[in-house]
Amino acid sequence: MRIEQKDVDLVIAVARSAGDLARRMIATGQATVREKSSEIDLVTAADVASEDFIRAALDRLYPGVALWGEESNQPPAQDDFWVVDPIDGTTNFAHHVAYCSVNIALQEGLTTLLAVTYHIGLDCTYYARPGRGVYVRTASGSEQPLHVSSTSTLRKALLITGFPYHRAESQDNNGAEFAYFMPRTACVRNLGSAALDLAHVAMGAADGYWEGWLNPWDIAPGALLVREAGGLVTTYAGREWTIRDNNIIASNGDAALHAALLEGVRVARTGLSETRLNVYG
Repeated sequence: MRIEQKDVDLVIAVARSAGDLARRMIATGQATVREKSSEIDLVTAADVASEDFIRAALDRLYPGVALWGEESNQPPAQDDFWVVDPIDGTTNFAHHVAYCSVNIALQEGLTTLLAVTYHIGLDCTYYARPGRGVYVRTASGSEQPLHVSSTSTLRKALLITGFPYHRAESQDNNGAEFAYFMPRTACVRNLGSAALDLAHVAMGAADGYWEGWLNPWDIAPGALLVREAGGLVTTYAGREWTIRDNNIIASNGDAALHAALLEGVRVARTGLSETRLNVYG
């Protein structure tokens, strides 16, 4: 499937409209909250409405292309498909924290052809196509290219991560990895949207990001953003990340820094008495 600039503009418009819908719903009290898998795994009416809107809009623009969304969660049976997180950072959104996003990727099998991450709070969009670089577009339409940072040591690195919903039930909950990196870095942040975390690595605001127990809709767009900004994206085991993987390490691409992230995760996980993440299989 060939993606042109007009397709970029169309998909950005869809993402922005979905974000507008989410903002209106929470402002008017329509974004009611309920639990999904647990009392801390939330979904709002805005998540569902946003995904329905995106599905209908993309189906009109690109009939016949399947959609794999977080809320419907129907894996596609064809090579060309959209991966959609209607609101990445639902917990933030439900608590009126502006760090949340609409996440859309177009896949051709394992290859991401288009990445669009719309920041609901800041009304700006990060987007990328393979070999075309990564850009941020403001609400006014102005754009600028993005590039990863030049940090080369773990001690000076600002990292971002997140924690799984089962964090109170298992020792394998990213606590060991967090404890390893916190004293060895400039700082580690937990901000609440994997999509925006990866965008921050792409723009050079953060030097690295790691997290496990993720889904394709969480990180497919962001992985392309980081790669197009000059960064490196692998699994915890060091393999090139694909949408088949539920764990990720993204960095600015500095070889020493990425190696330190891989080593830190490996060392931290070695001490676990149980594991819930199949990292090296």
